[in-house]
Amino acid sequence: MSATLAELEARVAALEADRADYKAVLSMVNVLGQQTRERLAVLDSQIDGVEQRLAARVDGAEERLAGKMGETNARVRSIEENVAEIKDLLIQALDQR
Repeated sequence: MSATLAELEARVAALEADRADYKAVLSMVNVLGQQTRERLAVLDSQIDGVEQRLAARVDGAEERLAGKMGETNARVRSIEENVAEIKDLLIQALDQR
């Protein structure tokens, strides 16, 4: 079965067209890959900024909480001291009877 020159030329032209389509698709994939990398870089920097702001807020909250805990501990100690004084006074009053 022999192919005519016209048929061979048509096949070659079809193969070249397929190859051109493949190159175009490959080129688009490369462009999309580059755009994706650029967008990821932007997102990474934005995420870094959010993480830094969040860390700063957490640090501030921890400091405020530590301050409140210190105040609470001081109040509890004061209450315990007052209760101890009242107890001592009650014991003295009962002993005087």
